Amino acid sequence: MPRPTAADLRGEHLFELLNANLAEFIGPGGTWSLVRRTGDETDHIFDAMLTHQIAAALTRTVLGERDAVAVVVPADDEPLALSWEPAPLVLWAEPAAESEAAATTDHPVAIEARAA
Repeated sequence: MPRPTAADLRGEHLFELLNANLAEFIGPGGTWSLVRRTGDETDHIFDAMLTHQIAAALTRTVLGERDAVAVVVPADDEPLALSWEPAPLVLWAEPAAESEAAATTDHPVAIEARAA
């Protein structure tokens, strides 16, 4: 099953998308006219409903555009970043005890102790 990646909606593209959508509502040829509010406005329920409708339409537009411009990558493709597992640069080795060191060499190990 293919998996979509994130779409790249840049500011200018997003602005044009939202501006075109808003123009359908309140632009020169839009469904609604934009009139400055006066102090005696009382239709708050209608205003809230229309605001919700516009927000829903804008959200659908952005989500639809995001889905349309998303790059679809086949599921069996490996990710591009670190498709391999890096090996450690340094390996920690525990120091061997003296008796183990002597047993693993052909020559006996002489340790000389001096008093200071």
